[in-house]
Amino acid sequence: MEKRSWRHESASIALATGLMLLLSQNAIADTMFGVYAGAGTWQQNFSGDIRSGVSDIDVEDDLGIKDDMNNVFYLALEHPLPVLPNLKLNYVDLSINADSVLSRTIEFNDVIFSTGSALSSDVEIKQGDAIAYYELFDNYVAFDVGIGARYMDGKIGLAADSGISSAEFTVVVPLLYGRARADLPLTGFWMAAEIMGMGYSDNNLIDATAQLGWESSVGFGAEFGYRLLSLDIDDFDDVDKAALDISGPYLALNYHF
Repeated sequence: MEKRSWRHESASIALATGLMLLLSQNAIADTMFGVYAGAGTWQQNFSGDIRSGVSDIDVEDDLGIKDDMNNVFYLALEHPLPVLPNLKLNYVDLSINADSVLSRTIEFNDVIFSTGSALSSDVEIKQGDAIAYYELFDNYVAFDVGIGARYMDGKIGLAADSGISSAEFTVVVPLLYGRARADLPLTGFWMAAEIMGMGYSDNNLIDATAQLGWESSVGFGAEFGYRLLSLDIDDFDDVDKAALDISGPYLALNYHF
């Protein structure tokens, strides 16, 4: 079976690019140069199925994966030039491991794991985003729109007395990006909602976050929120299917200068 790829440009990306360029001509360009940086932890709860072969494997019931804490980072660079987009970089670690006893026989990448086997699983997914965006308003209320790409590099390993098996995949996903933020005057508090996503053929990705934050007069601050990542991809490298929902609260420290 021929593997599909999101590396090719789609008509929706071209349309979004043209719209961004049009909107940028009317964007309010009162933003001074600024850097926004943050780092924190995300409590991730995993659910869904994976397949490499014939068996749909439930990550909770079959692999025993529940939740874990992993790191998140972001860096955004903004400037006052209305034609050139701002830049945002994100990184998140989705790695987790677990142990279980199989209640049924499963097959993963040509290796059979029998009922009653003591199974160890290791899921490692690293993902990074590069997003170009325009700030349409920048006052007590701000709206950002943009496009970008997400690079995902993943490996899923299973091990039992009967054998060891692993499957790897690499995906580049085009993204549409939007963010709305409202500042509460004279308090330092702010609220925001952010969404990234794209659908292509049978592949879909949505990454949405609701945030509440505070920033001090010297730029240091903190933010708390809830993040949901829904991923549904088919036929990439060794992975025939990955339909995963990863969600939970996160807490981060940030700095703006």
